[in-house]
Amino acid sequence: MKFILRVLVLLVICLFIGYNTDLFFNSPSDTNEASEKVKQKNLSDEEQKANESTASISDQNSLSALINQDVSKVVQKFGEPVRKDATPYGYEYYVYNQPNSSYMLVGVQNNQVQTIYALGQDLDVSPYKIGMSSEEVFTNANLQSEVSFHYEDNFYRFELSEDDLNVRPVADLGSGVYAQLNFDKFTSKLVSVRYMNKLSFVKMHPYELNYQGEIYQEEVTDDMWQKIDQGADQEVLEITNVIRERYGANEVASDPAVAKVAYSHSLDMAENNYFDHNSPTEGALSDRLQKAEIKYTKAGENIAYNYMDAGAAVEGWLNSEGHRKNLLDKSFTYMGEGTYQKYYTQNFLTK
Repeated sequence: MKFILRVLVLLVICLFIGYNTDLFFNSPSDTNEASEKVKQKNLSDEEQKANESTASISDQNSLSALINQDVSKVVQKFGEPVRKDATPYGYEYYVYNQPNSSYMLVGVQNNQVQTIYALGQDLDVSPYKIGMSSEEVFTNANLQSEVSFHYEDNFYRFELSEDDLNVRPVADLGSGVYAQLNFDKFTSKLVSVRYMNKLSFVKMHPYELNYQGEIYQEEVTDDMWQKIDQGADQEVLEITNVIRERYGANEVASDPAVAKVAYSHSLDMAENNYFDHNSPTEGALSDRLQKAEIKYTKAGENIAYNYMDAGAAVEGWLNSEGHRKNLLDKSFTYMGEGTYQKYYTQNFLTK
């Protein structure tokens, strides 16, 4: 009997220690930081040879056919967006999340469609299909290890790394439209397709870029960043829930108090120039949640830096083993997202 009591006492002590340390926190040891490799060069005429396709987009039912078109064609086909989010690229994201349209972000500038991030499984992304295996895509797609083109009086050459080729390859669809094909590297399934015209390709530069001429960077004020961050927070929550549903996990509800904790960590990383789950001044997630007097039974944290938008950040977490566990954990019921410019923090809770 005394032995059993001792075991029970030790178990209670272990649980107490675990709850008050990090045993109940999922903080991945790996980091999610997108590299920024952009170089302006003086290139010879020989080095400025483009490899862009002269073909035209053949399937007019595909979302790709809407690139460079007037946004009225999108509205005619899918209705009005649920909202419009600011971006740091000069265009607005028309957010589509209605039951009959599936999830997508349509980048619009001067009433012209610049880019489309297509995540919903029911969207027509011909000649591809969301959920298609990488083997099937690689067999039929004309994928390129290098993309080069002229835009106005400038030349751009994008070079794909081995990881890019396996996880986010690009196809030239013709008519100045490119498709970035984003895969889940753990299942080798197509998660989303991002369509880009030349200008949005240059502005977002998802791959290593060498160029001669102008880079077309937008000037973003602090007030604009605040609006951009607010839109990114909503997009992270929505995209997270689309992906969780796809993988058999229930949606997480937004928790404003947790979102404040997440935002504070993103701001802290930016202001103090570090990228880590542990803050030099505020401590680990457990410390930050305790300071905010937030009750929970389990918590997890994902962080990301320098991704071009919310979709890229969430898919980066999906392809990072530690972050993926948090993203798809069926026991989590609440989430708070805090974006500060290029810093993303995502805190999950079970209450």
